[in-house]
Amino acid sequence: MTEAKFKILICDGLDAEGVSILKNTPGFDVDARKSISREDLLKEIVDCDAVIVRSASKIDAEVIDAGKKLKVIARAGVGIDNVDTAAATRRGIIAMNTPEGNTTSAAEHTLALMLALLRKIPQADAWIRQGGWDRSKFTGREACGKTLGIIGLGRIGRQVAKRAQSFEIRTIGYDPFTSPEIAASEGIELVDLDTLFRTSDIITLHSPLTDETRGIINRENIAKMKTGVFVVNTARGPLINENDLAEAINSGQVAGAALDVYPAEPPKDYPLIGLPNVITTPHLGASTNEAQLNVAIMTAEQVADALLDREVRNAVNMPRLDPESRRILGPFIQLADKLGQFAGQIVDGTFEKITVHCQGDITRVDEAPITTGALRGTISTLMPETVNYVNAEVMAKMQGLIVESLASSTATGFTNLVTVTITTNKMTLSISGTIFEGQNVPRIVMIDDYQVEARPVGHLLLVRNKDLPGVVGLVGTILAKNGINISGMSLGPNRNRPIALEIINVDQPVQQHVIDELKSADLILEARPIRIS
Repeated sequence: MTEAKFKILICDGLDAEGVSILKNTPGFDVDARKSISREDLLKEIVDCDAVIVRSASKIDAEVIDAGKKLKVIARAGVGIDNVDTAAATRRGIIAMNTPEGNTTSAAEHTLALMLALLRKIPQADAWIRQGGWDRSKFTGREACGKTLGIIGLGRIGRQVAKRAQSFEIRTIGYDPFTSPEIAASEGIELVDLDTLFRTSDIITLHSPLTDETRGIINRENIAKMKTGVFVVNTARGPLINENDLAEAINSGQVAGAALDVYPAEPPKDYPLIGLPNVITTPHLGASTNEAQLNVAIMTAEQVADALLDREVRNAVNMPRLDPESRRILGPFIQLADKLGQFAGQIVDGTFEKITVHCQGDITRVDEAPITTGALRGTISTLMPETVNYVNAEVMAKMQGLIVESLASSTATGFTNLVTVTITTNKMTLSISGTIFEGQNVPRIVMIDDYQVEARPVGHLLLVRNKDLPGVVGLVGTILAKNGINISGMSLGPNRNRPIALEIINVDQPVQQHVIDELKSADLILEARPIRIS
């Protein structure tokens, strides 16, 4: 009998097929439980090499600190909200999920909700159960010939489009990261958000939850929609402002909604539940036998491969590097990630190409992981819940992005330099950074042809202004008036232009009303808030 080398704890149950894969792997000692108390989890995690959870158990910093031997944390599902990935990263623990296992089930549930909404199926069923038979109460609408607006064209959004097209539904979509060519190849017409709101008969949400998408269904956007539009949400509850949508349903502006997700689950005092034109299900998007089986098999195989040092897939927190490459490249991968995050938040238009140029000593080893870091950082500005170091290149290809990697053995003025250039259909922007010897702290040193020295960390503010006296004081006064403390500032004048650039580190987010106030000043041409994780 093979001596156990790795102990694996399954906390929230896993399909028997997945458990069998692990138990039949030589050297694995598997403790599979349907559920586990917090007290037992803290006790059992001490000598575990891997832990597998679904949504019930929380692997937070306390649990991670208790797991002295932990090498892998696996979430059997898409979301990884119940895993403290930052704490795992600090400990060098791989955190992974299985984002592909439930795509079909989630897409099918979306279509089921949409059809049930159009034909009032749940309401009709309830009426018959009460002894009723007045068919005129439940006159519905055909799906054929309608326009379906899809917000978010990732895996699930595209599968929804594919299935909707079989009903002869016109599919249009909004996704700032998807090119028109890629969308067209899926039979989807790519449009801007306002056009989607104005022309859709049905709107379905498949976007990740970001600062930009939170509350995207709100009073202002609902006013742009057709009277009698339908809304379906199987993605994230906070994408909808529930009070605004309830008001619109009661007024008749929105004909009805179908919801599978909520801001808090189970929902309490949720204004949409119970409205006659609203269908609700208890987060059933992945609740099929097939999805659970797929997720279990994928999770088991990923954990086994990671523990046996074969391959790391769907890791959300680190690239795959040998120890020597990690020592040399590790800080520059993080630098490239931050450069990508920064650049991704200040460009306009649809992304077409990302070029990563590595210069200096870092090119002595394979610098490809630096490109991966830049891709992860850039793409995460639009898809924060789905992109990681492992799938960044795949996601870029799926979106039709051209990715170019360049290398030079010398870097003028620096020992090492990483430059990330993003080309969109509207502009090209380059941002360069380095890590000064002995400091191990990333720095932005150039944005286009502006020389700066800025720390890409936390909350920042980018300001472009006329290069005239008084601007720095004006910006400081506006920020101070709004209670925003400046923790650092880098000024980037340009002798060839009458325009200067400022990168300001601040202690808290800069709210939109402050941005508006800055932009209203005659001397200020642009102001953008930036968040670097």
